[in-house]
Amino acid sequence: MADPPDKKVLKATQEDDGNVDRLSALPDCVLLYILSRFCFYTKSAAATSVLSKRWRNLFVLLPEIDLYFFADEDVSDRDRLYSDFINFTNRVIRQRNEAPIRRIRLVLSHFSERHRMLFEWLLISVAAAFSLSIIQELEILIVIDRTTKPLSISVPPEIFTCKTLVSLSLKLGVYWTVPDLVCLPNLKVLGLDMFKLVDEACIGKFLQGCPLLEQLELSMRPFNHERDADEHIEVNFFKISSPVLKRVILCFQGVESEFTTVVESNSLEHLSFLLDGQHKVAIDAPNLRSLKLHGDLLEVDIIQNLISLDNALLEIDFLCHMRTRSAIISCSERAFKFFRGLQNVKSISFSESFLIALYFSQRVLPTFRNLIKLQLDPFDCPAFPRECMSSILSSLFESSPNLEVLIFSEVSYNGHLYCTLISVVLCSPLCTSNAQVSKNYFSKDEELNSVFHEALPLVLVECLKEIEIGNFKGEEHELKLVEFFLESGKSLKKMTLFGYAGVSLSKGLDRILSFKKCSDDCQIVSKEQWNWLFR
Repeated sequence: MADPPDKKVLKATQEDDGNVDRLSALPDCVLLYILSRFCFYTKSAAATSVLSKRWRNLFVLLPEIDLYFFADEDVSDRDRLYSDFINFTNRVIRQRNEAPIRRIRLVLSHFSERHRMLFEWLLISVAAAFSLSIIQELEILIVIDRTTKPLSISVPPEIFTCKTLVSLSLKLGVYWTVPDLVCLPNLKVLGLDMFKLVDEACIGKFLQGCPLLEQLELSMRPFNHERDADEHIEVNFFKISSPVLKRVILCFQGVESEFTTVVESNSLEHLSFLLDGQHKVAIDAPNLRSLKLHGDLLEVDIIQNLISLDNALLEIDFLCHMRTRSAIISCSERAFKFFRGLQNVKSISFSESFLIALYFSQRVLPTFRNLIKLQLDPFDCPAFPRECMSSILSSLFESSPNLEVLIFSEVSYNGHLYCTLISVVLCSPLCTSNAQVSKNYFSKDEELNSVFHEALPLVLVECLKEIEIGNFKGEEHELKLVEFFLESGKSLKKMTLFGYAGVSLSKGLDRILSFKKCSDDCQIVSKEQWNWLFR
């Protein structure tokens, strides 16, 4: 008689209780997929090698190598751990048995001079892998130990002649030199950090070897460090020209003399500058959609009209290095010329320093008919005369007839102190009399909302649909500003307040909710400040 169904199940279960490793019997492709889902990827996958002989070298077949070295601040045997990490990484790269490598990603923290030779040995292994595998992505990130002095390393030239690379990111945190020969015919994404500009043409030559490059991020070291002073290399001009580039991010640090950068591309859509020093910038990108400028600038020259520009973020200071009245006037003229070239923009963000430069130009602002969104970051500088700020704000608002969204990153009295600038202003006929300027500068008890009553045209306030205020603390001048907008905003749909970190807004919100609203449809929203930072 046949066994009943429940006895069959029991019998099968008892037979399966032996040492049958069904997981290891799965095909390599399935096991490799399982390993690829591990957190910290390659290192975690390597831990499975202790399971059995079947797993011992399976992890070295993974097509993506992701290795991270992190050590605590006070680890006494960090050098040994570094050595073990480099040896392990070399094993993973070299013992492939011709298994393909699609991506190599290496992240090393607490790097110092003692680890330089080991790291260069690792780079040689990476370069050797290029001749054996079809590697598409290479990313190396080094975080220098805070006690380490600036140092240089050698990067194997083979890395820059790989025909299969699609993405290359070398953020080494140490100084290195761009090679003479570059041949990356399929590269689309490139990120380089801390490399030396050996001459004005080196990046141009590099880009010629990357005919398909679409995204470029460069953090450059344009001048010699003290230890290289005997090389006598000084570069003060830099040009990026490529027919297919779509996104460019440039970062300059430690520029002591004037430095000129030219960006030229008909296909460029996004351009960002992070600048430290005295810079002149020329932009020849008629199809640019997004422009971000942060830092110190002497001049920005727009070669062709930016007819496609959607948004611009201008956290720039044209007057930072100016010490005389004539220099301030000249630089302000250049600031106005640049601003006039942005007339087609739809969304724009200003820093207070840029507004001050526009004021000193004493020019009539052009009309921005496409401008819908305006952010002032921040809009009040305590060292700048009240009536001067009111004047430039009034001109700005009148030049934005179709504005719908108005954003203040902050409305507190905490702007930067332009001591040198103010001393020049007090002697300048551009403002009112010295007595009037002095009175406005030292009048700390002025009501903040009175500036907006003077500067904001009522017709503009009535058309605003959305207002945001960041770093909101619920102080009296902030509450009066909110009340002003709520009482006058006929079209207002939303008022968003981003609370200052650690400050409770409950009391302020209770008062705000009691304010009379001109628009019954207006929604009042309160959020934490981190929402502002990551929105």
